[in-house]
Amino acid sequence: MNSVSRLVTRIVSTALQTYWKVFKPSTFGVKALILHPSDPGLCLMIRHSYTDQQRWGLPGGGYRPRREPAEDAVRRECREELGIVLAPVVTVLVETVTELEGKRDRLTIFRGTASTADLRPNREVAEARWTPLDCSGLPDGRLVSRWAEMAISAHRGT
Repeated sequence: MNSVSRLVTRIVSTALQTYWKVFKPSTFGVKALILHPSDPGLCLMIRHSYTDQQRWGLPGGGYRPRREPAEDAVRRECREELGIVLAPVVTVLVETVTELEGKRDRLTIFRGTASTADLRPNREVAEARWTPLDCSGLPDGRLVSRWAEMAISAHRGT
């Protein structure tokens, strides 16, 4: 992604965060714990290009429940952000509510298996990599989102 696209993405992200803190809207989000197609001991972790750029986490995004169910939204987000198709998805964490960014966000995390290990990240993704479920494949000093940690823990049954 070129520097102009990154700058525009960061400006839009900052404007949205300001809006959320002032108006506190209700939003809906999905994330995916994506397992490798040939090695279920590996999962996909990403760093976003627009916010919290040092933290590794799960791909996902927002959706509108009146337009699409959460299951369709998580598949769409994975297709848009990474160019991959998810096999049937299973809910890992059911609708966790957070006010982390100043909004009331209802988040659902799914688990699915990627159709391919080949990724085509879009401009929202600064970096993506397959890593063991313990995240040992990430760089030293890594920060991992609490949502990723919770999803991995739920997947492992711990």
